Amino acid sequence: MVSLIMTVFNEKKTLPQWFKSYAEQSDKADELVIVDGGSSDGTWEYLVLMKNSIVGLKIIQAPGNIAHGRNVAIAAAMGDIIAVTDAGCIYGRDWLKKLTGPLRGAGIEWSATGFAPWLAPEDGILTYLIAASTIPRQDEFKKDWQPSSRSVAFKRIMWQNVGGYPEWIPYCEDVIFDRKIEKLAGRPAYVREALVFWRPRLTLRSYIQQLYNYTRSEGHGGLNINRQAIRYLAYGGAIVLLFLGMKFSVGYLAVLAGGVMLYMLKFWRRSWEFTKEKNIPYRILCLILVPLIVAIGDVGKMIGFPAGIFERITYKIYNV
Repeated sequence: MVSLIMTVFNEKKTLPQWFKSYAEQSDKADELVIVDGGSSDGTWEYLVLMKNSIVGLKIIQAPGNIAHGRNVAIAAAMGDIIAVTDAGCIYGRDWLKKLTGPLRGAGIEWSATGFAPWLAPEDGILTYLIAASTIPRQDEFKKDWQPSSRSVAFKRIMWQNVGGYPEWIPYCEDVIFDRKIEKLAGRPAYVREALVFWRPRLTLRSYIQQLYNYTRSEGHGGLNINRQAIRYLAYGGAIVLLFLGMKFSVGYLAVLAGGVMLYMLKFWRRSWEFTKEKNIPYRILCLILVPLIVAIGDVGKMIGFPAGIFERITYKIYNV
């Protein structure tokens, strides 16, 4: 039996498209469990209406963070296979079938699929820029890529064995959860197709807040420290090279320019791919503007990480 679980918080605008996409799945879950974390925009009322028309839908109100909502949903689910996703996504027709397929045999304890940006023709240029700065291209998903709980499935026994999702951390709960499962069961069966399409943030404020929150919780959990150190060194080195170039020699500026181009390469490649339906002037404008958006996001990250560390060492958050 397969249970699909999801947490929601103020998702009334995205849920109609989500339910439509789920209804088009070639294989559906035996049950669908959705936990509302305390919405105030009419999400719960919408879910109540949908419960009357969807067989196997369970809805639960459980205020709290994402990890708490997921644990509540899984505890209420009946399936021995648990599939996890997020609101704000739509799916390829065979997403759930391919996600859970590897778990139906012996020896595979968890699985995941790739994802890609959900972009609409009416989206403004900022949405495309934010997508390029936050969502990888398919060839960036390497062997050591950490699955996201917007598209992951596992046997219930694995959730029990690792003690569920860690509720002490507000974000990045899926990173910690994944690492615990990996210690027990090795790497997941990974379906590399982009079967989940995820909506990027639509405003600059929500984009900065998202990256700040993620790296703040990386500070809470002491996660990806090497990546954080490299970011600080890169920006610190850029400032030094800029100073030296302006004061002593343009050669330093040439080194700086080369470093910036190397750093930006993956973001430019994403931008070029994500805007392939646009005209050439639009695509070139995106290439010009992407570095600015990336830099703004990096500032949010560099503020968020030490904020998380400070909260951890001052016992504002507890690592269990």
